Amino acid sequence: MLILTGFRSFAFRHDDLPAFHAGYLILVLIAASMFSLGAFAMLILAHMTLDYIKYREHLGYNLRLTAEGMIRESLMDITLLMIGLVFSVYLNHSIAITEISGVMKAEMTIIRMFGTLIPKIKIMHNFLKVISHIRHYMNHAHPHLRNHWSPVDRVCFWSIGMCAVLLIFSAKILNVEYTRVWEILREEIVPRLMS
Repeated sequence: MLILTGFRSFAFRHDDLPAFHAGYLILVLIAASMFSLGAFAMLILAHMTLDYIKYREHLGYNLRLTAEGMIRESLMDITLLMIGLVFSVYLNHSIAITEISGVMKAEMTIIRMFGTLIPKIKIMHNFLKVISHIRHYMNHAHPHLRNHWSPVDRVCFWSIGMCAVLLIFSAKILNVEYTRVWEILREEIVPRLMS
């Protein structure tokens, strides 16, 4: 009974405990570094599936509003995923110029790590925020649904477009074979633990 009381007390006070937030951040950081970008693409897909159910089934919206709601809810996550893919292709150690020094390769590895790790952390945080407040999330539509796209939304669309262009023309830009680029993308997209 004492354990149950302690657990219940923790459940009510956990948002006020700095140690809880530090532990949460460490666990998210570890998970983000362990999984490939494909695992986070699966989180985005799960989030979009939940959005379809929310807007179409639960709130009864038509297909146009459902699609808009799904895009608005996941636009930032998709943008971050695309940025992570660009970093993973352009700063891949197997494509890097062989003539650069070891120090420069180390710097490129660190930049690549941050370029893929930060999007993974943000995507995971967004997904966990939705799951932890699922009842509230399911009952409320996106606050900007039916409004014009905001400047932030436009920047996201522009970024997704630029990332797509950079990925499509990456073989020409990096002067490598398309098969090598597809191999890197396959390594990143297939959901798995990092080796």
